Amino acid sequence: MAAAPARWRCFFLYDASKVRGEGDPTHAGICCFYPRQAPRDEQELLCGQIAGVARCALEISGCPPGLIRLRKLKFALEAQGSYLWVLGCTADLSDLSCRRLLERLVGLFRFYNGPASRAYAERSQEDLDREWELYVGHLQQNSSDLHRVFNSLWALDKTKVDPLLLLKAALILQSCQRSHHVLAGCILYRGRVVSTQLPPELTARVLLQKGSEDGSSGPEKGAAQLKEGSSLTSFALTTLPPGVCVTPVYLLEDEAAALRELPVEWMTRADLASSKGSEAPAGGADGAPLVRMALYVHHIRGLVLALVAEEPLVSSADFMEDVYHSSLASLNGLEVHLAETLPKGPLPSARSTYNFAHHDAIQNILTTNVLQATSPEDQRFLQATGLIHTTFEQLPATSELTLRNASTAVYGCRNAVQESYFQQRGSPPYNSGVPNPRDSMVSLPGKARLKLLKHGVNLL
Repeated sequence: MAAAPARWRCFFLYDASKVRGEGDPTHAGICCFYPRQAPRDEQELLCGQIAGVARCALEISGCPPGLIRLRKLKFALEAQGSYLWVLGCTADLSDLSCRRLLERLVGLFRFYNGPASRAYAERSQEDLDREWELYVGHLQQNSSDLHRVFNSLWALDKTKVDPLLLLKAALILQSCQRSHHVLAGCILYRGRVVSTQLPPELTARVLLQKGSEDGSSGPEKGAAQLKEGSSLTSFALTTLPPGVCVTPVYLLEDEAAALRELPVEWMTRADLASSKGSEAPAGGADGAPLVRMALYVHHIRGLVLALVAEEPLVSSADFMEDVYHSSLASLNGLEVHLAETLPKGPLPSARSTYNFAHHDAIQNILTTNVLQATSPEDQRFLQATGLIHTTFEQLPATSELTLRNASTAVYGCRNAVQESYFQQRGSPPYNSGVPNPRDSMVSLPGKARLKLLKHGVNLL
């Protein structure tokens, strides 16, 4: 696997049912361990200790701990039956961020593979190791340092895209919803969200699907692997339209119910009830039942249309042909316009006289002009943003904070639905010792409100 982000230390999945007595080797219960190059004795020591603490807490309190804190590390835990998922992070990462990272990893695995007990019973260790390579690599490569602070989705900078193109993307999704058995979907471009109808947690999982950059319209390697190898039960499909792949995916019952409640113009509640997907067995003690659905993915170079649908979508070639032909022309037009509007390769951020970050907590989308912290000033902005964000989590009543040192100052504010951060670049803040009207820190909130209005962010 690739090198871990600085705040990740380890991740493992442990099956306690494989280690019943003192004579059973600890490594028998280790389903996966990351980083894979860690010495085996270190893997066994850590897994055994964390699993022991979780088992002890379960016996005493009736539930396993969600977080274990050490002096330099903290571990987020999630138990599902005999399975224990653990993510180790540095102690400076907030508790909430650590837990959300683990939830993102577990959610990716469950979405594409179903219950862990069934996946590890029916598939080879080598296949599942490749799956973890894909998931961990995806979470590492498709987020910046700031995105990791908020565990947020990576969206297109909407200030650089014609609003009519965003409207066109939304209308394409609405049109697809009128097709039989389609519930909701999203449109991605070069791994960024263009438009989505899905809840943030489902959009994050679908982001694993990427558009190819070589000019072809077929699915890229990652999507092809998912179609061929990662589903527990393959759909019996003979032919698919060009550039389309369909794979089974698994949703929690409440996730499926939320999608079915979305307004769909053509479908009555009676129709909806008759087309529900099947429940996947949860493996006895592996958590809540899962609902199996279909993920329809259409690649057109860097553009991806991903639709979550009820299983009957794949029962008829006519249903999928309807989705394909009803959206093909519009998708091609959208891809051409986005390719003309946005530069190829990583989307650059223009160097400006300030840094900012804005997190929409409802959609879990981050807008920022700091994609990579390349300068010392950018690094200080990243550090201050992380500290203020953590403080906001720890002190819910706090709405504004400013951090300052000898070289820079960063202002942060938040309400129930958003957080915003601002740093004036270039000149060190004037420090009068005691805050007064001459102190440059006093003017930061006003500058933030003025500058962020240009990015569609209203702090008033």
